[in-house]
Amino acid sequence: MKKLLLISIIFTAFYSFSQSDSLTRPKIGLVLSGGGAKGLAHIGVLKALEKFHIHPDYIGGTSMGAIVGSLYAMGYNARQLDSIFHHIPFEDVLYNRLDRKYKSMFKKERGERFIFSFPFSLKKMSVQLPRGLSDSQRMFNVLAENMYPVHNLKDFSKLKIPFICISTDIVSGKQVLFNQGYLPAAVTASALLPSVFKPLDKDNKLLLDGGIVNNYPLKEVKDLGGEYIIGSDVQGNILKKKDINGMSDILDQIISFGMYKEMPLKKAQTNLYIHPDITGIGLTDFDKIDTIIKRGEKAATQALLQRDDLSKLQSGKPFSALHYQKPDSLVFDQIIIEGAQNFSRDYVLGKIGLRPRQKISYKDFLDGINNLIGSDNFEKIHYRFITRKNQNDLKLDLKERQHKASFNIGFHYNDLYNINVIVNFENKRLITNNDLISIDLIGGNYFRYNFDYLIDNGFKMSIGFHSGLHRFTHSVDAQEIFRQENFSINKLDFNYFQLTNKLYFQGNANHFIYLRLGLQHAYKKLYTYVFSSREDEAFYFGKNHYFGNFASLNLDSRNDCYFPTKGIYLKLKWTYNWASSDYYGDFKPFSVYMLDFNWTQKINRYWLIQPTIQSGLFYSTDYTYDNIFYLGGMNSYQNFDQIIHFTPMQELSVSATKFTIFGFTNLIPIQKKQFLKLGGHMLFYDQSIQLLPSVIKQLYGYNISYGIKTFLGPLILNYGHVPQLKKQYIGFSFGYEF
Repeated sequence: MKKLLLISIIFTAFYSFSQSDSLTRPKIGLVLSGGGAKGLAHIGVLKALEKFHIHPDYIGGTSMGAIVGSLYAMGYNARQLDSIFHHIPFEDVLYNRLDRKYKSMFKKERGERFIFSFPFSLKKMSVQLPRGLSDSQRMFNVLAENMYPVHNLKDFSKLKIPFICISTDIVSGKQVLFNQGYLPAAVTASALLPSVFKPLDKDNKLLLDGGIVNNYPLKEVKDLGGEYIIGSDVQGNILKKKDINGMSDILDQIISFGMYKEMPLKKAQTNLYIHPDITGIGLTDFDKIDTIIKRGEKAATQALLQRDDLSKLQSGKPFSALHYQKPDSLVFDQIIIEGAQNFSRDYVLGKIGLRPRQKISYKDFLDGINNLIGSDNFEKIHYRFITRKNQNDLKLDLKERQHKASFNIGFHYNDLYNINVIVNFENKRLITNNDLISIDLIGGNYFRYNFDYLIDNGFKMSIGFHSGLHRFTHSVDAQEIFRQENFSINKLDFNYFQLTNKLYFQGNANHFIYLRLGLQHAYKKLYTYVFSSREDEAFYFGKNHYFGNFASLNLDSRNDCYFPTKGIYLKLKWTYNWASSDYYGDFKPFSVYMLDFNWTQKINRYWLIQPTIQSGLFYSTDYTYDNIFYLGGMNSYQNFDQIIHFTPMQELSVSATKFTIFGFTNLIPIQKKQFLKLGGHMLFYDQSIQLLPSVIKQLYGYNISYGIKTFLGPLILNYGHVPQLKKQYIGFSFGYEF
């Protein structure tokens, strides 16, 4: 009886305390402003509120305030938010970068080549300015994955903490308030910084950042029921002319104009106003996340300690963490697709690897969504899981790209081509929904071009045609390169001309591996003017049309083609030339075998290793200078199979009928976008037509390279040395290769 009485007294006291707390404690509304990276300070503010046992009853946010606020309203605590935001690749989100493995084989093979890309209107035959620098797909993906626990919720008032967010319809210029719908889509619409992201086409509206019309939704939080308003405001003041130095400053200024006039009144209506110190923090300074969060926590702590009414805001209830487990697998009874006009249901589901009532792992589902994104046929792919009583459905909300064509520009400098500029035109869905036409026009010392037409059927058999014209002139060591000619001169001009046409079939085993089989025509000229300045009197080392077959196997799992931090690259190629125009009247069929392999492995955050093997064999009973190998230089020339980079030496330093290079490179990340490479290399080669020569020549060398990723492309400085030859090589490359 005594125990029962004691329990009854404790329960009554607790109940009375709870009732008293609910009667005296005002309903707290939390307002979180927008501000890009500055909005990460809200996480620090939430940490301080939790430390003082202050839990909001309502949350309203704009832009970054909407992102932080929505996740908190779901049930994540401040510590969990800190962890989530530390794992978000903000740079990839800003530029909508997708993992390289999801890119098409054509894009992956060509690599990054362009500085500027513009939509092109075939109707108007003119370049169009894009609506923004990037799509918001990567942002939606991050939010949808972290908001999985509330995927079935439509009413935001049913969240653990009722929530609203603000977006802007740029057609009408009016505010759009989201208090229901699909949470990831609503928050994405609220956080689209103007000019950085393209507007989101939703419900016949073009939605952009809510900060344009309402960056501090105080009234809306009061309308929810907020009686005591706590505001975290990371807006700055109107910048002076001397402080506007970059695009992020301009964006910040544009967003701040409308809010600057309203904030004094809104600030006066805020019961507890918190303004973290955001000095020196820009809209896109996400790399300063730790500093920003600490400033938010400091500002909130100082503001709270100055309040006399702090006790009436405090709650005895702890703010528990959100615990949930992502599903191992998914099964959808029904798949609803909206917005696909030119692409069939089979195409969409085939790209994802999905069928109704077929089990798929959650990881494979996300991979499939990324694979559909990688097709580059859609500017929006929003997915939603809908759970009913005994049924699980998937809804796909798609928007196809308005512009099928694009106009692209890039530039590159290296020691072989010197300065070159590329103008590219690409058009998709010219004849079929899966085709691509790409035309490169390259200007520099010599005109070059690439023409490609590809019908890309994904993991089914694809067919393609390539035509390319490439040429260059370079000074070479005559006695080393043309050893059998017994020239008495030391240097001569090496002029190379190559016109190639290929028709091929391609099969993709997965995201990383593809096989090509095809027919090839090549017209090659290798000549020098050293004996005459007239082209019709040039001395030709080769001048032939060749006809043959080729087969190649490519594997590429690297995460970057210039500065990979992980992955494998492998290319095996065989070419058999069975006919020729026979310029010299002594043609013999010949085969060329190629191997190129490199593997990048991360040892720790300060050290990566990259072992490499390159090998080639020209096999014939005769010697043809226009088809053997030329080694040296720091660049890879994808248009010339027989020009091989060997970083310790200058371009075209050695000729060979067969060779093998073993290399081992240490990659040392200096900063996020800078690398130092220390490499050692061994070259074994031969210049005879014997398959098994009695003597193999050997060269050993090392190189030191510094590389940095820039807006204009990679900048690489290289120093190489071959002690046996007592030769040093300093190379320089800037821009994307093409």
